[in-house]
Amino acid sequence: MNEWDKIWRNRSSEIEVSDDIFEMFCRLKRADGFDTQDVEGYYEALYKQWHIMAEKILGRGEVASVYEVGCGSGANLYLFQKLKKAERVGGLDYSDKLLQIAGEVLNVADLRCEEALYVPESPKYDVVLADSVFQYFYDADYGLQVLGKMWNKAEKMVVITEIHDQAKKEEHLNYRRQCVENYDEKYKGLDKTFYSREMFIDFAKRMGGTCTIIEPENELYWNNRFVFDCYLCK
Repeated sequence: MNEWDKIWRNRSSEIEVSDDIFEMFCRLKRADGFDTQDVEGYYEALYKQWHIMAEKILGRGEVASVYEVGCGSGANLYLFQKLKKAERVGGLDYSDKLLQIAGEVLNVADLRCEEALYVPESPKYDVVLADSVFQYFYDADYGLQVLGKMWNKAEKMVVITEIHDQAKKEEHLNYRRQCVENYDEKYKGLDKTFYSREMFIDFAKRMGGTCTIIEPENELYWNNRFVFDCYLCK
């Protein structure tokens, strides 16, 4: 097992609730670890990126329910409830502390502290989402198993964002080594898992669905040049 589990288990469960939707989104993203960049417009760009994702999801038809694997503090589900009036949301995460936060800000009963591999296949939801979590899985085979569970749980669509691109692995690592002194030593045991695009395309074909792969639209988030998003529809 890699060292990422220790990081997620040690996240803080404290957060100040705000009535301002954007400000609350920012606080939830910080709780989830999106607090490493000090760039003007950073959270506005993440907020815009969420809207782009939501538009692509809703463009496929009516969505009444959303479930998130690796939901963390509930930032995505919070916006689906507040802005898109999702009737039902639910989620699973490895960190009980982050789930405590999600429980404070969401109108939700279906929250579970568990590994992604054990996501329950019922109850079903229209959309099953995993946002920026597949890179933390043990390996690509584990990710493929989680994808299968997500597909079985979804009524309409599976969405996976920020998938680390296998074709850009060396470029990604070289960039990180340039930005962080002694990168390999500092991040020992904190490896990311990379995936081929073909894995998701082939999975959709086997399941009789469709797979659309897009490039993320967020120039302020350095990681986006090395990742892709995947929308799998039934």
